[in-house]
Amino acid sequence: MLDKETRSAVLALHQKGISSRKIAKDLAISRNSVKAVLAFTGPQSPALERASILDEHLGRIRDLYGLCRDGNGKVNWVRVREKLVEELAQEGKALDVSYSTLTWFCRRQGIGVQEKTPAQPIITGPGCEMQHDTSPYVLELGGTKIKLQCASLVLGYSRMLYIQFCPQFQRFHMKIFLTEAFQYFGGGCRRCVIDNTSIAIICGSGANAQMAPEVEAFEERFGFRFLAHKIMHSDRKGKIERPFDFVFRNFLVGRTFKDLADLNRQALGWLDYANHRRMRELKASPTELFAAEKPALTPLPLYVPEVYRLWPRTVDAYGCVSLNGFKYPVPASHLGKEVQVRETKNRVIVLDGSKEIAAHDKRAPGQAEPALPRPLGAPRRQKSAKLAEESRLRELGSDMQSYLEALKASRGPRYFWSVRKLWRLFCQYRAKDLEAAIKKAHEHRLFDVSRIETILLQDIAQKDYHLPLEFTDKDVERLPEYRLGAVTPRPDLKNYIPDSPGDEHAK
Repeated sequence: MLDKETRSAVLALHQKGISSRKIAKDLAISRNSVKAVLAFTGPQSPALERASILDEHLGRIRDLYGLCRDGNGKVNWVRVREKLVEELAQEGKALDVSYSTLTWFCRRQGIGVQEKTPAQPIITGPGCEMQHDTSPYVLELGGTKIKLQCASLVLGYSRMLYIQFCPQFQRFHMKIFLTEAFQYFGGGCRRCVIDNTSIAIICGSGANAQMAPEVEAFEERFGFRFLAHKIMHSDRKGKIERPFDFVFRNFLVGRTFKDLADLNRQALGWLDYANHRRMRELKASPTELFAAEKPALTPLPLYVPEVYRLWPRTVDAYGCVSLNGFKYPVPASHLGKEVQVRETKNRVIVLDGSKEIAAHDKRAPGQAEPALPRPLGAPRRQKSAKLAEESRLRELGSDMQSYLEALKASRGPRYFWSVRKLWRLFCQYRAKDLEAAIKKAHEHRLFDVSRIETILLQDIAQKDYHLPLEFTDKDVERLPEYRLGAVTPRPDLKNYIPDSPGDEHAK
């Protein structure tokens, strides 16, 4: 396509009597382009556009564009191309066109192209509108990466900004954040624009959105109303979308955070800088414009209650209640009882009816859980790696000491269980018999303490009772007990044995 200046140059050179070949050579264009410009007799030279092999099939492509749609109404351009090639093949015409060529042709003809409309600036007066939204960030707190939600609120007229970070953002956290934001500004606007989030909306969307009863009560407390924008019309809250990029490129760059409290403390200090910077669009800083907007804000109520929510919990066997993956101890007198857990932003309070029985600082994700207190009367764990039984066993001699060393290397963590088993054997049998069994077990490298008792019993049987380890049939027949039983009369069992196979119920 030749631009206007090139076409004007072709006409001017032609009027001076310069040949088409010379014009094409000097302007670095083709002679066909020069001839096309000279052939036009209108008042203005037309733009030269490249012809396409799809020009003659424009009407057919428009029909296929309305036909080849999926269940969601979206056009499948692959099927448009396939159908176009199939229909032309049935008519005896061959068409070799790529997918990219087809989409380029459709864009040039305006098929499937939505007309772009410029965004309209939304200008609101002081105290009329504020906008609220959240954005996720992956931050490193104390060396651990955690996904956090950045909640922000901006005043539409002055662009005063307030942000806070939290691990998750539910209706409970939204109420806490907005309460702190209103206290930071000293009031709020009459309208708060949000997206169609289920945190505040119970049904509907846009202008037909119905807020949850809990949210409506929160609106009545601070004298404002939520307004959800239309779906796919996020430009309606562009004033709150833009600061998220500023937070990412300014506040989160070059800063380190120990924990969530340190992060929010630094964010609160950074807001002083963010709200004092001069904005090119407003020709002033948010702080300067806020001086004119603050008198128009809806004032805070005389009393702002602390936001909380209640959880029914049962005290477990360890004397604790669970909340958000953490355990909080309560007095042991409430084991197995049903209690109410009151959760605020920074505190966890356990209530038995109206009586407060425990209160703890709320723990955040990534924070190490402290050790739970030992219940009263519970025995302390053995801190030393050496048991009292082990010391008594080592007094038996060098054989026992060497066996215990080998047993400890072999059994690992189960060594203490084996020592207690050996101690029970020591209390049940004579010390010299146990020492002999231990020596034999050490020679054969037997570290299963249960087998030591078998060896010990075998030694006692051979030494004290003179019993062989294995009996044969002939040995049994020589026993006095066997001979006594052999001379006894044969028992009469006819009353217990049926006379015939059919008389099975005789016995």
